[in-house]
Amino acid sequence: MKKVFQYLFLSLIVSSFVSCSSDSDSDSPVLLRKLTSLNMGQNSNYTFSYNGTKLTKVAFQIEAVSDGSGYDLYAYNGNLISEVKRYNAANQNTATTSFTYNSNNQLIQVVKVQPANNYGFKNTFTYNADGSVTVNGFSGNASVQNSPSDIVEKYYFFNGEVTQKEFISNTVNFSVAYAYDNANHPLQNVTGINAIKLYSFIADGLFGMQHNVTQRITTVSGESPIELILEADYNNNNYPVAIYSADGQYQHQFTYFK
Repeated sequence: MKKVFQYLFLSLIVSSFVSCSSDSDSDSPVLLRKLTSLNMGQNSNYTFSYNGTKLTKVAFQIEAVSDGSGYDLYAYNGNLISEVKRYNAANQNTATTSFTYNSNNQLIQVVKVQPANNYGFKNTFTYNADGSVTVNGFSGNASVQNSPSDIVEKYYFFNGEVTQKEFISNTVNFSVAYAYDNANHPLQNVTGINAIKLYSFIADGLFGMQHNVTQRITTVSGESPIELILEADYNNNNYPVAIYSADGQYQHQFTYFK
């Protein structure tokens, strides 16, 4: 079970997402400038750049992973994020992630390709009548991804937040339940971020759709649930400046600017 639990977090890659500057200019939106993290022994830091409120670049350093230093460049189609290109420290394009939306500006497809490996992975998002969202994965090469993943994910919502996600596969079924604070999401003022938050939620799991996670309960069939409690410190604008677990395995600090 410990290996499954670690997989939940080590396989979640932060794709985008602390003392805080206190600005008297209330007309300027609060934007995340820097995130530093300790995630189960792995250190990382991210620096965010913008054009107005549009995200342009996220520079990152992630400890002990291949191509752990580099940056992501963001492109928009209007007010929607259309593409994220990842570059390593040698300025080589190592991955490109493309986003597709329906007429309601809901995310329906994400394709991530790694040209050097001729590898691609696709997520498709289906919005169900009961309000849940089903996510299917497909792997393949950089041009076509049509081999279905063994894992199907399903997300359930209440008041706009993911309350539970289920993982169903031929080998293991498990679920994760979430609780949240009432504070501001660190990236909530970034143009286009709302439309890709479900993908960001999948890729990260630290933040919710609108707020910040305070509790995660992971349940694998036939085993006792594993609970993670996250505490937070907030600034005067009700944004988190630190999120951490009591055992110190998870430590995240945030810096903002206007």
